[in-house]
Amino acid sequence: MLRPAVGATVGVMTNDARNEQRQPVGTVVVLGASMAGLVAARVLSERCRRVIILERDTLPDGPEARRLVPQGRHPHLLLPSGARLFERWFPGLSAELLDAGAVEIDFCADFCWQQRGGVQRRPRSALRGPAMSRPLLEWSVRRRVAALGNVEIRDETTASGLLSYPSGDRVTGVRVDGAEDIECDLVVDATGRQARTLAWIQEMGYDAPATSVVQVETRYVSRVFRRTEAASRDWRAAAAIGGPSTKRLAMLLPMEDDRWILGIAGINGELAPSDDAGMLRYLRQFGASVIADVVATSEPLGEAVTHRYPANQRRHVERLRRFPTGWVLLGDALCSFDPIYGQGMSSAALQSEALGRALERAGAANRAFARSYFRAAGRIVNAPWSIAVGGDFAYDGTTGRKPFGTDFLNRYLDRVIDAGQRDDTVVVRLNEVVALVRSPHWLLAPALVVRVLRAARRADGVEGRTSIGPQPTSVIDA
Repeated sequence: MLRPAVGATVGVMTNDARNEQRQPVGTVVVLGASMAGLVAARVLSERCRRVIILERDTLPDGPEARRLVPQGRHPHLLLPSGARLFERWFPGLSAELLDAGAVEIDFCADFCWQQRGGVQRRPRSALRGPAMSRPLLEWSVRRRVAALGNVEIRDETTASGLLSYPSGDRVTGVRVDGAEDIECDLVVDATGRQARTLAWIQEMGYDAPATSVVQVETRYVSRVFRRTEAASRDWRAAAAIGGPSTKRLAMLLPMEDDRWILGIAGINGELAPSDDAGMLRYLRQFGASVIADVVATSEPLGEAVTHRYPANQRRHVERLRRFPTGWVLLGDALCSFDPIYGQGMSSAALQSEALGRALERAGAANRAFARSYFRAAGRIVNAPWSIAVGGDFAYDGTTGRKPFGTDFLNRYLDRVIDAGQRDDTVVVRLNEVVALVRSPHWLLAPALVVRVLRAARRADGVEGRTSIGPQPTSVIDA
């Protein structure tokens, strides 16, 4: 029988259960049917007999926005690193999304990117991923996960605590409001930034992971428009980043049903307007001319929606020394980044891949598995964390612990961006890093540094600086 203990519900441990090396990977409970929770369940379904996803929210029967996912109403695309994993786990998903109206984006050739007074060159590349609404992607993935024979999704179900041994050294299940407790071998917390299980393990006597917080206070406004073709438009998506003093940026992405979704943001006190005239003025004031021209000639659909993102937050699970076996964090519960960088879903996919590998190597949800996963997860989030935090520290008002070398790297990245307005190879390398296909260290490879410095020495008025048409195939893809 299971009985309550300090802040949790505990059960009696048998001698066989103590031998974790022999313990099979039986039932896993994933808390949260977020994108992170869904891909984690998919990976675990190949390595566990049973996977149960518990979700507090009501899950819709179609691609509809969810009450507990406010960011779902804002621009989304899947980075190439994530898109490749999604297609591996869900064969045919890309074609299904495109059939539903999603738009495939070549992150180099199809993106018109305005920054530092110019436009990035647009060589063709292998860096591709779909642009679509978050509800369409989530619904498509959720249907496929639900169809797995050993996966069960329970919505409108709230977990209220953990089950554990009397000693508290191992989690053995989950307490559920208004329903029977669920015994399991592993609990995966994919509940988002709040990471609900942290309060429960602290009641069991464990410290929460050390946490890094970089306060940036980004405020978003998004608006949907009718998308029509234009003979003069040879790009599929656009982005504009104002100078650091403006604290402004914007992105325009295509999505299903022939629509655009515009996202504009203000950082550290800069407030983006939500009225049509104000948004158009806002775009033109910081040089987002390409986006402004589309907005000025497109029919708005529905009302503008807003979202506030207060801070980047990273929980350093890789530093944990004491933690209950049978418990891990994943997705935004582990690390959440400013959404302007578009890294959350792909980072969660990479973490899920690492979770599966660690479990496969260990053969059980034991401490060796957890330590291996925590180390791998820490390495995975290093790159997107450095990109997001480094970018946010370019703006006055950002507070928190600044990673060593951030100011130097930001100055160097300015050179990289300038070089990308003249050099195809630099553009591809930069986008490989942003897309989480390569480590940021690749930007410091000697051959690339030479190209960046050579481009920086050229005179400012080079015609290629303002060219926005697609360029010949890059040598990277040859």
